[in-house]
Amino acid sequence: MSREPDDRATETRLLNLEEKVAYQDKIIAELNDVVVSLNRVTSAFETRLRGLENALRNDLGARDMPNEKPPHY
Repeated sequence: MSREPDDRATETRLLNLEEKVAYQDKIIAELNDVVVSLNRVTSAFETRLRGLENALRNDLGARDMPNEKPPHY
């Protein structure tokens, strides 16, 4: 009995699995790059938001808001 067809089938399956793993490794690396990039953007936005909050707080704190009704009441 020859085992060659089984060996070929096993080798084919192994090659297919190796290709899938290589493809998944590539996709994971690309996704990691996207996550790192988005993290940088998010950090930059957080920094800008904190600055805007501080500026707004300082600006509003410097104003005296009279406690009167608006003219349309």
